[in-house]
Amino acid sequence: MQRLLDDRWRFNANASFTGFVVCGRFVSTEKKEKIQKLFSSSNILNYSNPSYNIAPSSLVNTIYKDKKKLYIDKLLWSFSFFNKKNNITQFVINSRIETIVSKYLFKESIIKRKCLIISNGYFEWKNTNNNKQPYFISIPKNELMFFGGIWREEIINNNKSNVVCIITKEANENLSKIHSRMPLIMSHNEGLDFLHDDANRFLENNTSIIEDDIDYFPVSKIVNNPKNNNENCIKEINL
Repeated sequence: MQRLLDDRWRFNANASFTGFVVCGRFVSTEKKEKIQKLFSSSNILNYSNPSYNIAPSSLVNTIYKDKKKLYIDKLLWSFSFFNKKNNITQFVINSRIETIVSKYLFKESIIKRKCLIISNGYFEWKNTNNNKQPYFISIPKNELMFFGGIWREEIINNNKSNVVCIITKEANENLSKIHSRMPLIMSHNEGLDFLHDDANRFLENNTSIIEDDIDYFPVSKIVNNPKNNNENCIKEINL
């Protein structure tokens, strides 16, 4: 999975990360032929190879609607904005569903530019006794799921690029044992409705029919390093 150019994602005096990170890593291994068939779209612009450890600043496989057509493309994972108060560029990878329509950075995108991020599961870290243990959260057999998101166009290194941000919500009872938040998860049919319908429907009722199927288990801490990108990242371990 290709990473963004280094100068877009630096934790230094000129740039910083902001926000409450949820779903900071995920997995996407589905073949493009299946996605193309599911969404009846021949508009595949780019598609990344399978990845078991996708981190912020990566190009991620995304389905989005533009001028009434569905496109499948690799979008840059993070919105950016300039914080005038602190004189720094900051990056955001998540948007809370509770406030998305009121935040200047997101409100236009949720109305005009919704999208789906293609996933087979994601990682979350549970705090236990001053120790952060990673868990892999997925549907059994790593079945396909989609994250609801928003996208927009930004200028990066003097070039136009489409960027994406994952929408999050309060975790359901099962996943709240790991983390208080979770991505906005959808099935294929729910994803189609999300792309084509008014956003308000999903802001008011955002519980997916596949949430009850979601399970999780502990995995190796090799996933802490995004350079580790293979099936070992999603193998269950004993604690």
